[in-house]
Amino acid sequence: MLIAQLSDLHLRDDGADPCHDPVEATRRALEAIAAMERLPDAIVITGDIIDRTAKGYAHVLPFLKDAPAPLFALPGNHDQSAEFRLAFGAGMAYHPEHLSFVQPVGEALLIGLDSTMPDGSGGLDSPRLAWLASVLAQTRRPVILAMHHPPFPTLTAHLDRPGFAGAAELAEIVTKAPVCRIIAGHSHRAIQTCWAGVLASTAPAIGHALSLSLTGQTPHRPMPGPPGFDLHLLQEDRVVSHLVSLA
Repeated sequence: MLIAQLSDLHLRDDGADPCHDPVEATRRALEAIAAMERLPDAIVITGDIIDRTAKGYAHVLPFLKDAPAPLFALPGNHDQSAEFRLAFGAGMAYHPEHLSFVQPVGEALLIGLDSTMPDGSGGLDSPRLAWLASVLAQTRRPVILAMHHPPFPTLTAHLDRPGFAGAAELAEIVTKAPVCRIIAGHSHRAIQTCWAGVLASTAPAIGHALSLSLTGQTPHRPMPGPPGFDLHLLQEDRVVSHLVSLA
């Protein structure tokens, strides 16, 4: 089972961008995927499809509909929940109260968790945690857990404030379930760690990069950086991931 993960496209509708054209970068990513020797079984977008400057998704759908593999989209903190459901809900069985989904992909199960809280921060409330626990209790398939916000501390102050709500409860659920990989976005860079006994990571952004400050003394800001995406290959009960740079 092969999944391509795109994240943080930040597609504006005003033609402006602080670093590079994210529409062109998205097209390049989809072209790179289409040219692969083996096409992915699915493409998952882990949030922030649009930028807060955009008024909706009309400028996004025309080229995403031509994706070279089935596409499953999750919202991020820049997305607009009601408009997102209208844009992507026709082909997705989103939960009626949040934009989470369950999707079989090959022999695995892709679970998309809507990790954006009502105030825009990252986390999972009790209803979402209970829903996830119920879904996991009903499967023996290997599970890829996708969300926008990383549930683990990145040790970068600007990403870790105010923290991921429900992280301890999520970790307890994950340790008792057949979750073999956690994938996220939000950071605009590639980060990996072992969390709750599982390899967890964030993907680089298709849109602009963000500056790095491990101390938090320097505020993070958009900066030039090569767009890229991740490939996750599940084989023999293990996941091997590859970063694809579009530099």
